[in-house]
Amino acid sequence: MSAVTVSDLFSVLRRGFRDIYFLASCFDYHRQPKKKIICYPRRPFNPLYMISKVRWGLPVKFTSSLDEADLEVYFDDHTNSQFQEIANLKNIRSINKNCVDISKSRVDYIFKEVFGYSLIVNPSEDNQLILEKSEENAKHDGKIIQSPIRPHLIDHNKVYQRVINNIYNDFAIDYRVVWVKDEIALTYIKYALKKDRFKSKTVYSKTVSVSKLFTKSEIKLIKSFCKKFQLDFGELDILRDRLTKKIYIVDVNKTAWGPPDKIALQDGKRAIQIINKKFQESYLN
Repeated sequence: MSAVTVSDLFSVLRRGFRDIYFLASCFDYHRQPKKKIICYPRRPFNPLYMISKVRWGLPVKFTSSLDEADLEVYFDDHTNSQFQEIANLKNIRSINKNCVDISKSRVDYIFKEVFGYSLIVNPSEDNQLILEKSEENAKHDGKIIQSPIRPHLIDHNKVYQRVINNIYNDFAIDYRVVWVKDEIALTYIKYALKKDRFKSKTVYSKTVSVSKLFTKSEIKLIKSFCKKFQLDFGELDILRDRLTKKIYIVDVNKTAWGPPDKIALQDGKRAIQIINKKFQESYLN
């Protein structure tokens, strides 16, 4: 994993102040009864989390009491969630309760079942450039290497994937899909410099209509993937290969930060409002 630079710290601070603005601008000022959400195993205090925007933008509040809770959110940043399930005495609705493994190999396993093709390659075969990256969530440590590599050099904490050509001129283009319950609530397009394509260094992002990014058949497959993955609230990262035109789901995040970096303030604010509205319709009404 690359070292954290001063520039990285400044970027996180700047984004934090941006998201505090989002929280303030989307704050629900109405004096109406508030639904209560219990987050387990921990409560998110970071304003960068999308669930924080739900907390401040809707008539809801967090609680530590299951007896008071109207909704239960399983909130865990770890790739594999291994916490004890709490007794659900009220039989309240739960979010991401069954989404306990977001490893890259699990993502590809479900992706192959739904789409019929895969990202994973055997690093000890063929003579080609392949991508090596961590199984873990939010590492951003991908690097292109030459295969084949000797079996004793294979890192079993990493996955080895085909390199997707999502490069246009000097930019890598990613699609981010926001999923709420059983629908695509919103989609973003993100641009990163080619040299930073495997890092979390977006230079520009904006909301885009889902129909402009994906075909009807692709949308149907994305929905099937999310349901099979048992994701209730989160985000997908999707790449489209410039040559084959195929799409690949490369990452699932159930504790997403959002909106993405380098989005216009009004566009980001509108995105939060759209996501919050869908969340309210899906889980609070």
